[in-house]
Order: sequence, then C-alpha cells, then structure tokens
Amino acid sequence: MEERIYYGQALNDRNMLFEEVAKEWLYEHKKSNVKESTFDQIEVIVRLHILPTFGNKRIMRIYRPEIKRWIAKFVEIDENGNEKYSFGSRLKYLSVLKSIFHYAMHELEVLEKNPADKLKVPVQDSIALKKEVKYFSLAELNTLLDFMKTYKHQRFPEYQLYYMLMYFLSQTGLRISEALALKWTDIDGNKINVERQTRRNDNNNVKITTLKNSSSYRTIGINDELVRELKKFKLKQNEMILDSERFHQNKDGIIFQNCHGHYLTPSTVRDSIGDYCKKAGVEYKGTHGFRHTHAVLLLESGTSIKFVSQRLGHKTIKTTADTYLDITEKIEEDELKKFASYTANKI
Repeated sequence: MEERIYYGQALNDRNMLFEEVAKEWLYEHKKSNVKESTFDQIEVIVRLHILPTFGNKRIMRIYRPEIKRWIAKFVEIDENGNEKYSFGSRLKYLSVLKSIFHYAMHELEVLEKNPADKLKVPVQDSIALKKEVKYFSLAELNTLLDFMKTYKHQRFPEYQLYYMLMYFLSQTGLRISEALALKWTDIDGNKINVERQTRRNDNNNVKITTLKNSSSYRTIGINDELVRELKKFKLKQNEMILDSERFHQNKDGIIFQNCHGHYLTPSTVRDSIGDYCKKAGVEYKGTHGFRHTHAVLLLESGTSIKFVSQRLGHKTIKTTADTYLDITEKIEEDELKKFASYTANKI
C-alpha cells in the first residue's frame, strides 16, 4: 500500500462489500467468458447460495472459519435421511466462491490472500459419492429397438421418429441436446459433424447454442446400417411433408422434427421414451442412458478408451475412464486372464 501511494497509484477500495465484488466478477468478467447456459447456472449459485451468507460483509473481513461453517451447512440431512445438496453441488458452490476471492485478489487487488484457498468440501462417505452409470445391456437395447420398429404411432403410423432417435443415440453416443440440433446437412456420407446443441430459455422456447467445450466439436463416423436407416427415415419424412397437409417441414432442416415441424423438447423426449420402455418391458435408463450404452458397448467390444473419449467429445481421457471405471476394470481383468492363460502354457 505504501509503495502504491509513493508512486501515485490509486488505492483500491479495501472496504468493498462482498456483493459488489461478486457482481463485478459475475457480470464484468464471467459473463463474457462462458456459455450463456453456464452463466445462468453460476448466477443462480451466486444469488441463492453465496450472497445470502456473504453479500453484506466487507470482503476483507471474511475469514476461513466462517467459510467452513458455510460449507458445512450444505451437508445437512433432510427428513428422509438424504443429503439436501449433492457432493457435486457443494463442489460447484465452493469453486465459485474461490473464484470470486481470486478475482478480488488478482484483478481488484482488494485482498492480500484468498481466505478460501485450499479449503475442501468434507467427504463423509466416499463410497456414496460414486454415481451409478445407467446403460442398456445389448439384449435390453435390442428388445427396445425391436419393439419400436414395429410400434405404430396413432397419428402418423409410418413416421418412426422415436425408433430412429433411439437407434441413432445408441449408435453415435451423442448427447440428446446435440442430436436434437442436428440437420440433414450435418451428415456427409458416413460422417456426422457435431457443432451445435439445443437448450430452452426461461420461456421454454428452443435456442441453438454452442457446445459444452472445444472437445465437443467433432466429426464422428457411422456404420453402413445406420446410414441406410437414416436414408429411409429421410425419405419417409419427405413423403409425409409432401403428402400430408398436417405434416409440416422444419425450417432449419433438422433430422428429428415432430409432425408440426418443431424441435423436440427434452421433457417430451424423456416422457415418451420412458413410456415406450415401459411398454417394451425394459427398464428406463434416462435419455443419457443411450450415450452410456454406446460407450459401454464400444469398450466391451475391445475399442480403445482413447477412441471412446474422442467419440463422446470428452475433454480428457480421464473423464471417460472415471465415468466407466467399473467397465474398464472388468475389461482389464478379462485381458489379464487372457494373458495368464496364454503365458501359463509357455512357462
């Protein structure tokens, strides 16, 4: 401080309220550096979970014990014995708080040190943190697809929209938001270019946005059978548009449009697939289950984890390995058994 005064530099306001710093970090710094959907999530975290505790305090008067008490608050158990906030949510809340203090230190220079530095979310039960990966076995997937192939929708029996969507997701591993944004022009022979996704705004209107991260932009190959099914589906879609006044074409030329020419909504897709699974006698695994199914079947078939990671658009191979840990461990055990069997006769 003395040095800044000696050289005639402005002395930053060290009495700033935390709320002032948080809002400057949020709107002047963060908003221009993240996707709109990500910004919306961060804004909710700041508004609902951070500002009520720290907003009215001078930022230089916030100390570690207070932050620890704030973290502990999110480990509370509800009346059913479940945690009110997931471990992942608590990690996000602490990460956002650390970022705000970091901004105060290095950009605004109103703090000497970050009071949240090296603080961690307490782990009560590491086993409970493991998230179950839900996926269809090959038999379950075939049962579901066989049912969908013969299922006739009441209004347009020949337009097998959900059969095509489920088959496509299981063969490509795309996120549902990526698949619903795909256009026919994104398919080039046996290649698919993934470069956008759908999301819904506060008014539930569809928006086309950028992808999750740079790794999500990718071109993936598809097999000949899927190419044939897509061609048949496109032909049937064009026939419906030409032959029926009640069937309208989507203005963006998307693949998975409904009969009104509209984008499918995630809630409608979830409800519809859940209903179809029930009718087919297969447990519903969620729309993300098809993505997990694709990854698991690839790994079980002997595909390298690097290939799976790139195909799914994961940022790192570690993300893929951590997500499918049980599957990769089983594959490793099988490979070691093969090695043991091979070398047993040689020694």
